[in-house]
Amino acid sequence: MEFKRPKIELYRVRTFSEKISDTFDFIRESWRPMIKYFIYLMLPVSMVMAYFINHFMTSYVELALGGSDNIQTMMGYGLTILGAGVVSCVAAVLLSSLVYALIRLYQWRADRLNGLQTSELRPELRLCAGRVVRLLLAGLLIGVLIVLLLGVSIALLTTINPAFGILLIMVVYIAVLVVMLPISLTLPIYMMEDDISIVEALQKAWRLGFATWGGIFAVTFVLSIIGSALQMLTFLPWYVLVLVKTFFTAGGEPSVFMNSIGYVVLQYLSCVWMCLGYMLVSVLTIVGLTVQYGHASDKIDGTGVARKIERFDELDSF
Repeated sequence: MEFKRPKIELYRVRTFSEKISDTFDFIRESWRPMIKYFIYLMLPVSMVMAYFINHFMTSYVELALGGSDNIQTMMGYGLTILGAGVVSCVAAVLLSSLVYALIRLYQWRADRLNGLQTSELRPELRLCAGRVVRLLLAGLLIGVLIVLLLGVSIALLTTINPAFGILLIMVVYIAVLVVMLPISLTLPIYMMEDDISIVEALQKAWRLGFATWGGIFAVTFVLSIIGSALQMLTFLPWYVLVLVKTFFTAGGEPSVFMNSIGYVVLQYLSCVWMCLGYMLVSVLTIVGLTVQYGHASDKIDGTGVARKIERFDELDSF
């Protein structure tokens, strides 16, 4: 099959505009299989997530307006938050696994993602899901340890010298913002490189990330703005429905329609649409960060050149 566009090579040095254009070109070229499997995997998760989000908002409004302050309502509120958190983790694992499985197959298949079968995707999806879960658990463990260490240290210093403690909190906050950008490359590194451990991926992300910190910031900032603008299209319907219902509930005169099954179903469906939109927009950031990783890997380590040499040697051996 002939392709109108050249294949998007992951490992090559790019300008900023090329990073953005390659991100959108990959999505434009792969949108059919991406949408197909995205709906297959993420629609059920979105339906469960929408239930928790709507239940959370209902409980929150009741507590905020003082309409219900009993222990049962507060327990339900807490369980809703816990359920939403669990479903969000599942959604993050499935979404990241799907996107990286498609990126890996795009890079390695001669036909890119054209004619992709579920039987081809399934093993890559399992591989990516396992890696995402391992990285997520490692990240949670490291994050908890860092938070505990910093929390105890800041608490002790604040007790000794409150002014110094407040200054330390500001310094730590800025440091976390600076460090998080390089560390964000850990996911694409661990997902795209087979023979690498989590520790090695973290070390490589630290090295490549700080060397290309400005590029990571620019790509994530621009894609976040674009994503936020697109997300408003899916967020507004649910937000308006919730806002209108809250307004009339606070006024003490909710209409019959707003308490009807039709309104509840409409609010639920709009929430499903919002969740799908949020996760679909997240694909933009995942792909963009992966493109940035390919740029950094080739610029710092010459990965693209090394891979071309390997391919040339393989062809020459026939």
